[in-house]
Parts: sequence; C-alpha cells; structure tokens
Amino acid sequence: MSNNVEAILNQLRGVIANGDSEGVGVWLADLINEPNNEAVNDAIRELGRIDASLIVYLTRFIAYNRAVATAYPLLEDLLFEQILASPDMLVEILSSSSDVNEIAYYVHCIEALALESATLGLETKLAGVSDESLLISMLDAIAKIGFCHNSQSLADYLYASNRDIIAAAIGALGSIGSHDAVQLLSDRMGTDSELDRLILDQFAEIQDQFCIEKLSETLASHITHVRNYGKAKLAEMGAKAIPVIIENLGSDDTDLVVHTLNVLGDIFDESAVKPIKNLLHNHPADANIRFAAYESLGRLPSEKIALALAEGLNDKDDNVRLAASRAINNNYSRMLGVGVKNLLHSAVFDSEKIIAAIVESESDNIFLDLLVEEEIRDALFTYIREQAHSDVVKFFNVILAKNDRGDLLSFIQPEQQPEQKTKALVYAVDDSRMILNIYRSALHKLGYEFKLFEFPETALKNIEEDKPAFVFTDMNMPLISGIDLTRKIRETHSADELPIVMVTTQSESDSKNDALAAGVSEVIGKPFGADALKQAIERNYKPN
Repeated sequence: MSNNVEAILNQLRGVIANGDSEGVGVWLADLINEPNNEAVNDAIRELGRIDASLIVYLTRFIAYNRAVATAYPLLEDLLFEQILASPDMLVEILSSSSDVNEIAYYVHCIEALALESATLGLETKLAGVSDESLLISMLDAIAKIGFCHNSQSLADYLYASNRDIIAAAIGALGSIGSHDAVQLLSDRMGTDSELDRLILDQFAEIQDQFCIEKLSETLASHITHVRNYGKAKLAEMGAKAIPVIIENLGSDDTDLVVHTLNVLGDIFDESAVKPIKNLLHNHPADANIRFAAYESLGRLPSEKIALALAEGLNDKDDNVRLAASRAINNNYSRMLGVGVKNLLHSAVFDSEKIIAAIVESESDNIFLDLLVEEEIRDALFTYIREQAHSDVVKFFNVILAKNDRGDLLSFIQPEQQPEQKTKALVYAVDDSRMILNIYRSALHKLGYEFKLFEFPETALKNIEEDKPAFVFTDMNMPLISGIDLTRKIRETHSADELPIVMVTTQSESDSKNDALAAGVSEVIGKPFGADALKQAIERNYKPN
C-alpha cells in the first residue's frame, strides 16, 4: 500500500471515529481518485475492519457516486457484508432519510441482497414517497424479495395514475402471492385489458389452488378479454388445472360450462374425459353444452368414450351431430364403427341426418369404414354428389385416392350445373374449425359466396381486397376477440357499408351490450343453421 493511500486510510479512521460524515465523504473521494488501483483495493479491504457505522457513510457516499461501485466492486461488496452483519442499521438510515438519491440506493441494496428483514421499513417508507421512479424501484424491490408484512399497504398503488406504478404493484403483489395479495389483484381486474393480462399472468405463475380458482372464475366473467385470456392461461397450465375447473361442469351457468369444456379440450389430457362423459350422461338440455362437450371429446385422447359419442350422432341438433361425428372420427375404433353402422341401419334413427353429419364434418375414418356397406355407401355418395360444397367433394376425392379407392371417384362427382349468379361475398370468422364447417354447409345451401377464417387477423388483412358484403364473427376468440375485430373493421367501414353479426354462445346481456357498442349490427345465438344465417342477412344487409 502506498504512503499516500496509507495516509488517506488513517484520516478515514479518524473522521469515522469522530462521526464526521462530511469528512468521510471527502476522504473516500480522495481514496477512490488515487491512481494506484491495487493500493486502493487494499485500503478498501482494510476499511472492513472498522465498526458497523461504516454502513452509514458508505451508503451515502455510493448513493452520490454510483460509478464508484462499478470501478471498485470491492467497495460495494464491503458494504453488502456490513449490511448483512447489521441489517437493522440500513433500515434505520432508510427511515430517517428524505433524500431521493440516498433512498434509491438504500432500496437498491435491499433488492440486491433480497433483504426480507428490511421489507417493513420499505412498506413504511412507501407512504411518504412521492417520486414516481423511486416508488417503482421500491415496489420492484418488494417483488424481488417476494414478501411484505401487509399486502394492503400496496393496494392504493394498483389504482395510481401512473401505469408503470400499477404494473410494479401488480408484480409486487404477485410475487408475494398470499391469499390477501391475490384477492387484491383479483379485485383490480375488469377495467383495463393490458393490466388484466398482467394480473392473470401472475395467477398463472403462482399456480396454487387459490390462483387456479381465480383463473377458473374468469371463465364466468362477462368481460370478453378477461374470459379469453383466462382460458388461454388455464390451457397453458395443463392438467394441473383440470381438478379445479371440472367443478364448473355442474354449474347452472351455460356460458361457464361451455367455456370450461373449451378449455378442457385445449388442455388435451385424458383425465378430462370422464367428467365430460358424466355431463353428457345427464343429457344437458342446452345444445351449446352438448356441442362443446362433443367437440372437446373429439380433441381428447381416449378409447373409452364409444357409447357417449355414438349417442351424439342421434342428437336432435345438426351442429351437435357434426361435433359428435368428428369426435367419433378422431377416436375411431371397431366398437365405434359397429355403433355407427347400427344407427344407420336402424329405422328408429334419421340416417339422412347422420350421413350429412359424417360428410359435412369430413369424418374420413368413418367414411372409409362405411364403404363396405353398399346401401350406406350409396347414401354417402349421393349426399356428396348432390349437396356437399366443392371443398368437401375435393376432400373426399383426396381420401379415396390416398386409400387406393380411385375406382369410386366417379360416384361422388357432382353433375355439371348451369352457371348461376352467385350472391354476395360473406365472411365467417370463428376459431373453431367445426363451426367453420357448419358455416360452409349453411352458406353453401343458401347460395352465397363465402370465405372462412380461423384467425381474425387474416380476415382483417383480406377485407380491403375482397370487399365482403357481410361478416359473421364469433365473440370468444384468443388474441383478437370478435369485439376487437368489430372495432378494427369499424375504423374503416360503417355498419351500413359492412354489416357484422356476432354469433355466440354467450348469453349475458353485458357481453351483448359490449358487442353492440363496438359496432355489431346484431347478436345471434349458437347453435345456428342455414335459416338463422339467412334471416340475419336479410335483416341487416341492404344491397345497393
């Protein structure tokens, strides 16, 4: 150690012993400015032998000279050692300080050391801080530590005028993760889609029983973005969410049951099969529930659902039969094949409607298995040839060719029809491919030209070029909801120029009011058929 550095070190010992804060700052600055870095580091090591009051001087010095901690990491290491040895001293100087720079550095130390014992001091100090950047730093420190003594002390920051403060408070309460903290976050939801997503992200991160229940509650929300994002988070969570959300299947709230079934299908875990089967065995009166149940079963891996699926082919609702057919197709087995053939041979059941469901749902496994039954095969071919849309005909052409049944291709080719004037172009937007198949069948029967979109953003990209005359859209879709889609379209097209009808299972008046406020011309319910679409178009479309 050089003589000059040794002299500075002796001076520091003296001013520290005398409690001369200003003198300590002067001599520390002299020490750091010495050209011999190795000697300075040796002196810093020697400073560690001084009593704990060094914390007071070092924190204040570094608070105003933050670059020093970068140039001489040993200095901050020394400070951290001192703080860990006497954490109460840091809390004491935090409580007595009113200087923003000093407080900011004290908070940095607390966060860097994840000093849980200092959180009470942080919570107390929060109430007296008005500097917004400092508030955010303090909330971030609490988030890093993941603990506070009283979650309620952070509640007011959830309603601050500064969105960054709100986001920091959400992060802090989410990191704390107690029931009280989670409840505060839950109470905050419903007014801002971006902040609501941050809150739901916290619930999904915590993943305890209480948070999964909170996510499950979003399925009953009348706020579209809350409901859709909650569904997405539950689906991402996977099988862990199933024991909680299957409780919803016993609810009298049709919308809640339908949304729960959607999530169970998205999770794709066999443990969901039995509760859905039990639901179907109770013969729910609402066709939307039956449709959602069969659609979910069609996406779940299971060999134990033969009876439930076969019964669905005889459902009184066309849409439900399509969903049941697709579910059978995706889980096809010899037992299911026997059940389908028995239904088609029986005089009790409407075989024409079952044939229509098999074809319109593009159930290729069922179709191929039925080719050995001449009477059934002829009925399938007749429907494809005379009633199916050209896309469906092409689909079964490919299926026959791929399975070495090219000898049958001529039997499903439609007869040449005189060219007819096509009606206006209609868009149909829904994230369910099964629903899009239903649109295809219905709009084809009505004679409309149409385009089907599984992703709303694709529809938005094509509107200016295609210039559709009418739009049908689902309400509940991920990323871009039907309400969001409507708002975007209304930026460039009035209701007179482009009518939009929302087609949804959602029965709550709030959701319908939100849709109407966004600019939809009408809201109609699922399930739907060609007649419902025809009437909606006639009510809202006024051709030039």
